[in-house]
Amino acid sequence: MLTILLVLPDRQTAEMCLRFAALERKLGEIDRARAIYAHASQFCDPRINPQFWSEWNTFEIETGSEDTFREMLRIKRSVQAQFNTEASYLAAQTMAARQGTGKAEEAGTEEDAMAAAEKQAERDKGPAFVAAKKTALQQGELASSTMMQDNVDEIHISDEDL
Repeated sequence: MLTILLVLPDRQTAEMCLRFAALERKLGEIDRARAIYAHASQFCDPRINPQFWSEWNTFEIETGSEDTFREMLRIKRSVQAQFNTEASYLAAQTMAARQGTGKAEEAGTEEDAMAAAEKQAERDKGPAFVAAKKTALQQGELASSTMMQDNVDEIHISDEDL
């Protein structure tokens, strides 16, 4: 039965898992039904498939404990966060593709971001960085030489004296 679940599309997998969990529940296999709900949860966005989550909620209220109910809520939050991330990622990709194709059509050719930056640098004809007036090494040498000149009373100990 599990091999059937692996080859079905996600929407049909969720429906089949609900039926399979109901069968296990009728047979008295509560832990197996709970495991099936947990497996099926990865295919069910709580915003799109509230029926699945309400059935699992009812199942936990009738047969579970406070700990199993909390675990179901934790899984629900995790799955919703996963779908939020995927949806945001897909929306960002879609927007980038739309903006990218619009710019490429305006320019007449497709460009990547690095090529666009190189063209911008060529147009500006300026340096890509601003040089420091004195490097840190030069500033350190200057500071040490002024300290040697300022401290006339400094005692110098050679390595032979140690």
